[in-house]
Amino acid sequence: MITLSELHPDKALEALLKGNVSIAISASESRIAEVYRQGERPNTDLGDEFIDVLPNGVVQAMTKPLGVYRGNLAVTLYCKAQSDGTAKFNRINSMLSQVESLANCKSSGKFFFKITPSNVITPMTYNSATGYSTMTINIEWNTTE
Repeated sequence: MITLSELHPDKALEALLKGNVSIAISASESRIAEVYRQGERPNTDLGDEFIDVLPNGVVQAMTKPLGVYRGNLAVTLYCKAQSDGTAKFNRINSMLSQVESLANCKSSGKFFFKITPSNVITPMTYNSATGYSTMTINIEWNTTE
């Protein structure tokens, strides 16, 4: 059983992703996308690609007394668009593929993760104010104890 103070699925998912999503810059060069949880992303000096892991909706208790929980996380992929505002589809698709492989049907700490079957992904959008293209994957979690 898990206590409310231990209920940090975003931290557990961050641990699965951090340091493991690689972005190919050229045939011989790559870099690692940063991963941020709610309240941890800086306002300045962001990389061209990064990932946000945020709570998405309510946490449900599955037992009484409390101890087994489930909920959802929104994993948003950010990729700086090209100078003409068009998306870098190859990069964002590569990030998407890696996140799917790292987080779907995987465990970390006291949490199990799977891509939400009823609401898998939002289409890619472009924000002209920030210059980033984004895509969000919905990931369902539940406690494992």
